[in-house]
Amino acid sequence: ADFALVCVGDSMINARIDDGDLVFIDKDAHVRDGDIAAISLDYELMLKRIYFDKNSVTLISENSKYPPRIIKFNEYSQIDFRILGKAVAFQSPL
Repeated sequence: ADFALVCVGDSMINARIDDGDLVFIDKDAHVRDGDIAAISLDYELMLKRIYFDKNSVTLISENSKYPPRIIKFNEYSQIDFRILGKAVAFQSPL
């Protein structure tokens, strides 16, 4: 892994990633549909399951209390969206 993030919150609990877990990110891994990725959306860092479409990306939390976020891209889009890498492992604190 290239770097690690400490998770804050409960949006990924159904993927067994809990608040306080350390998630390891590979910045060079190819992120495919259904992968969990580290995302920067308007400078907010998040960990989400990602799905690609022709003109949009859907970000899915692994907790049903959070609705999917659909990011649509067009020539007028002013969204700062970056995929920072693919989650490859996580570690829970002892």
